[in-house]
Amino acid sequence: MSSDYNLNIEEESNKPNALAAILLAIPRKVRIVLCIVLVTWGIIAVLGALKPEAKKRPIPETVVRVDVVSATRSTYPIIVSANGTIEAETRGNLVAQISGEIVATANSFKTGGTFSKGEVLIEIDPRDFQAQASQSLANLSRAQANYRSEQANARQAKLDWERLGNTEPAPDLVLRKPQLAAAKAELDSARAVYDSAQLNLSRTKITAPYDGRIIQRSAVLGQYLTVGSPIAEVFKIDGVEVRLPISQEEFSQLGLDAFDPSNTSDEFSVVIFSEIGGQRNQWNAKITRTNSTFDINTRQIDVIAEVDNPFSQGLNQPPLKIGQFVEAQITGRAVDNVFVIPNKSIREGSYVYVVRDDKLAKQGIKILWQDDQNALLADGLSDNELVVTTSLNSTLAGATAKLSDDVQLGTPALAESQTEPVASDVSSNNTEIANPAEGIRSNKGANQTVAPQDEQTPPPASTDASSAPNTPASQ
Repeated sequence: MSSDYNLNIEEESNKPNALAAILLAIPRKVRIVLCIVLVTWGIIAVLGALKPEAKKRPIPETVVRVDVVSATRSTYPIIVSANGTIEAETRGNLVAQISGEIVATANSFKTGGTFSKGEVLIEIDPRDFQAQASQSLANLSRAQANYRSEQANARQAKLDWERLGNTEPAPDLVLRKPQLAAAKAELDSARAVYDSAQLNLSRTKITAPYDGRIIQRSAVLGQYLTVGSPIAEVFKIDGVEVRLPISQEEFSQLGLDAFDPSNTSDEFSVVIFSEIGGQRNQWNAKITRTNSTFDINTRQIDVIAEVDNPFSQGLNQPPLKIGQFVEAQITGRAVDNVFVIPNKSIREGSYVYVVRDDKLAKQGIKILWQDDQNALLADGLSDNELVVTTSLNSTLAGATAKLSDDVQLGTPALAESQTEPVASDVSSNNTEIANPAEGIRSNKGANQTVAPQDEQTPPPASTDASSAPNTPASQ
């Protein structure tokens, strides 16, 4: 029995030795690594046990101050802006119809000179033509005398035939009809030559065909002119016109596709603008006709407007000049029962922000027409709905909206958005964005799909109101 006891003692004493042997069998480097891992795990466990419990902070609510306009249905005229150049309705070149030397010119025969209808502008040396007129007059007198002589001979021949008792009609040769016809032809020819000589003599004085002005003078005193030589380029001052190129869409929206120039009630008014010497002047005009085809290169069509009183100076404004560049506004048909909103309220050309239940919401829209200031919508909005005109970040849908003091009715003229910071009147957990364009930055992309009418995205979280920049960012 004692031997069994001794055996058990030996087995118990061999267990630590076996564990030590196993540890000693492990390489020294591995043992060091294991010790480091065990110590590190122990430190982490101790720090985790001593970690203080984090306090949960409430997510602040985003409050955005916005300017809004009340959307109401109204009637809005289509106005298209265009540019053009002033042109004369009647413009052409004066040319010489005879040859000769210029012996006299009018005082107004200068570039930029003004002349009246019938005024003699140039006189060509008339002496050669006076001689031709005198010669043709002499030939005409001789032909007249010869013709009268033949008429007398014909009457005498008829009397002689009858005196001889002939009962038959006298032959043409007896009555000298061929000789009389030849004399008549010579008389007509002489008269034509005389008329031509008189016409050429009158052409030695070149007169103004209408009241106008000289664009460019091409002949001077002493110059020899041939038939067809240009003398001056002139234009008529009773009216000017301007060609205004517009697109096919603008042409249709204005209602010009059904334009009838002969219908006096179907008139499209045009206002011409031009800045001269720092002063902006304007003239009234009306559309008189349009081109029959579109330009194949620009895909535009010219609309021709006639300017009323272009050279009048009674309104303390300078007269229009040929070739002057002008701006124009064409007023066309009026569109009924549409929403008119400012362009600055439209985001990415496809949606707007509206205020519903004091929250910002995206609303998809379809634009019927858009000019420099306003856009026309047929639907997408409700009557008296508040449309945001302040520039906003695309991630602010669902944020609380705080309206400015002034809610505008209608949208013909809209003031610029005010973005100065304001004090928050909500609880201390709320954050008010004074500059909504950049006040909240989210991990979501800036460009998002337009939300349906009732769909809203959750407001982004912000933990510090001071994180909002103070400079507005353009959309």
